Amino acid sequence: MYLVPRTSDENVQAEAARFVREAWGLQGAAYVIVILRYFSRIRQLGWRKLALDDFLMFAALITYTAETTVAHVLVTTFHGLANNGITDIDRALLSPQSEEYQLRILGSKAHVAGLLLYTTLLWLLKACWSVYYARLTLGVHNMRMWVVGAYVIMPATYMACLCVAIFKCVPFEKQWQIYPNPGNNCTPAVSELQTVFVMVMNTVTDFYLLAIPLPMVWKSNLTWRKKFFLLLMFSGGFIEMAFGILRCVCILTLGDTDAAQSGYWSVRESFVSFVLTNMPMVYPLVKRFMEKSIISLSGGTSGIRKDGVSGHKGYALDSTPSSQKGGPRNRVVISKTSKHPLSDDTLWGSEENIVSPDDGKMVRGSWSSTASSRDIAATDVMAQGSGAGRGRTMSVERGADVVEPQNSGGSGRNWKQKGIIVTHEVTVTEDRRDASPGRRC
Repeated sequence: MYLVPRTSDENVQAEAARFVREAWGLQGAAYVIVILRYFSRIRQLGWRKLALDDFLMFAALITYTAETTVAHVLVTTFHGLANNGITDIDRALLSPQSEEYQLRILGSKAHVAGLLLYTTLLWLLKACWSVYYARLTLGVHNMRMWVVGAYVIMPATYMACLCVAIFKCVPFEKQWQIYPNPGNNCTPAVSELQTVFVMVMNTVTDFYLLAIPLPMVWKSNLTWRKKFFLLLMFSGGFIEMAFGILRCVCILTLGDTDAAQSGYWSVRESFVSFVLTNMPMVYPLVKRFMEKSIISLSGGTSGIRKDGVSGHKGYALDSTPSSQKGGPRNRVVISKTSKHPLSDDTLWGSEENIVSPDDGKMVRGSWSSTASSRDIAATDVMAQGSGAGRGRTMSVERGADVVEPQNSGGSGRNWKQKGIIVTHEVTVTEDRRDASPGRRC
């Protein structure tokens, strides 16, 4: 028998069961997303070349699982009770030996743990974004200071949130005190100071992180369709901010009637942040799967496609204009500098396709943020002997753009190179000699 009027046990159990299904459903979806992320990264790079944000994401997954577990226990075992939502008279009448008294103490402790896990998860995901943007802006000097600033601002704001969580109520154990009334700062489920402070810090840091990629995308030379999609993907921080503000409003308005509101919205916001942080890594894998599915459904074959990704044209390696009789030799132009970090898909995802964005121009190599910094070797070798015979060997490794210049002679005079799409290391050897008597072909 509880002193505070509550809804029927059936309604409480139904609400708890509904939240449990929602929370673990979101958790399962998060597991799938992380598996896809690591599959995409390891498939392209190998597990030895995973970056710091990949390990931070694993720590974030563990933190998210712990947060969901605490929320589960809070609503199923402690019935969403805490040291708030009770009058001063009821506090005085509530016996320390009663079940409700113990549930409120344990529920308050669960809220403290859940809020610390919630804050830690959000800032781990911000750390993943910071490391990812550091790779994305590598070589872009005017953006480097923004990344350095993120390395300073993110830990500083996280420590500020922890200080508020710990020192807003002194002594610390007063946060699960029932009688006398400990005050709003010592009621973790509805603490206005902590709820508003974390929301403000979360919003400010999200705005800062958004200021790194959005100008880069806007100034890029991508097509408007791809530019719009990247702006949409990197603008996911606005959705996270909206969930953070909605969580704050729900806690401050409904917290006294339903203390579990803090757990509900913390789990929901955590899931949204988790998905948005993994989106750039998962998208290339999903895109490749969708492209293959569309080709399969449209009756396409498994042969080499004539059209490359993102609207770029490609050509079969055995039918290049340079292989035509009399065509001039082409030489691969290689450079380690990049015109723009978002000039192709390799720079913002795990995709390691080699794509040239320009038409018929010498294009500098653009090093992938996820690829190794190995050089690309491409040589033209003249065959031994006299006559028109000629051999060419080209070795291409993953991780850079490789583009041949426009042909200026031969039968391929009017042909323009659109791009070479290579997803794995490829070696091409061409041997062309006159098939005259007494000579081997």
